[in-house]
Amino acid sequence: MPKYKVLRPIEHSLKLYLPELPDALTTVKSSGNGGDIPVDAIGVIELSEKEAGALDLGQVEPITETPPPEEVKGKKK
Repeated sequence: MPKYKVLRPIEHSLKLYLPELPDALTTVKSSGNGGDIPVDAIGVIELSEKEAGALDLGQVEPITETPPPEEVKGKKK
């Protein structure tokens, strides 16, 4: 599944995804059901293209997987 950079908080599949935040809480109350849900604050979420397309408020942006410079063809150390 493609990875996306989290730009704004997203509650998805009973988890709250936040932009990268080292001091985030570990659980919060769900806005959907009011129960405690875990927090993921690494700033990355895996979504299908359909799921990402439904997020039309600028919550995510695609992460392009680029190889490290030493792996680029013709560029070896």
